[in-house]
Amino acid sequence: MNNLARKDALDEEIVPFLGEFALVSDAAELKSLGNGFLGRFPPQRRLEIASVLTWSNPFFLADIPVEAAQKLKLNLDQFAEFVMRAKLTASRARQLNVLVACAPKSASTFIENALRKALGLPSVSLFTATPTAFAGTTLGANLREQEADELALIRSGLNGLGYVAQHHMRCTPYFAQMMGIYNIRPIVTHRNLFDTIVSLDDMVMTNRTGEALDAQKYFGDGLPANYARLDVEDRLTILAQRNAAWFIQFFVSWKKCERAGLIKPLWISYEQDFLGDKAVLAARVSRHLGTEFADPVKLADAFEDKRDADARRFNKGVAGRGREMPESVREIILKTAGYYRDEEDISPLIGD
Repeated sequence: MNNLARKDALDEEIVPFLGEFALVSDAAELKSLGNGFLGRFPPQRRLEIASVLTWSNPFFLADIPVEAAQKLKLNLDQFAEFVMRAKLTASRARQLNVLVACAPKSASTFIENALRKALGLPSVSLFTATPTAFAGTTLGANLREQEADELALIRSGLNGLGYVAQHHMRCTPYFAQMMGIYNIRPIVTHRNLFDTIVSLDDMVMTNRTGEALDAQKYFGDGLPANYARLDVEDRLTILAQRNAAWFIQFFVSWKKCERAGLIKPLWISYEQDFLGDKAVLAARVSRHLGTEFADPVKLADAFEDKRDADARRFNKGVAGRGREMPESVREIILKTAGYYRDEEDISPLIGD
């Protein structure tokens, strides 16, 4: 009876422990915490617990003795079979998988949170093998190019619930086919580039306040340590030089894949849709995701709800912020955009 009580007590500790464990990035701390927790379980349960810990944090591997590790070894044939079975299961799962592919500062975090609330789905990361999108950021993945990782696609496709993912990612023919295999429904958000750069500067300046040194924040935004001490023209110049080409490539890549018939995304314009009639937007989203999954009334309510707007990175919520941008910065953006004018209609990004 005492053993059963101890088992129940340990099992009750697993979920809260995993929540903290998933966010640990220091290798020594991770090893100590993981192996210490593993050692609390009887030998017959340690493989189960080691698997759960490794699933929770991609940097953890249990200290398994060489002889035991040999018994667990997979060959390539076994690995190929397990991957095929996992892909097959994820592909056949009846669940709603939503990707908000977003240009930065296009209200995408607000939209993603509203979708999660209305649809009752968890947030996941599709570019890191972590249990939640937040864990990927905490573990230092912010500067990675947010290309989808197939292990993450499989993980999330097997969760039995569905998900909403929000990523700054371009589209490619390769990823378009992956979305087909894993039944991902893309929503693409975009915004005027001049407004975007000004809004991005606001966000960085807010994040650069506080006790942490600017140099410690490099892996969060990739900007120089003295960014907050530069004048506004220099700050906007850095952002335009770094981001303008990527923002345009993002938009063009999704347009080209759509025009090739590889994808059927729902396009959401910050100016026309997000700042427009939320009921109309909700109806469009509901039709795209399927009315059996997405109630337009719940979606409209979620889009209208701004009670936790700060937490959802909702900044000014207006259009036209880039009108007062220094002309030198505007020229950088327009020159970069000029190279792509013959590729696609990019007027939604820079105007007519």
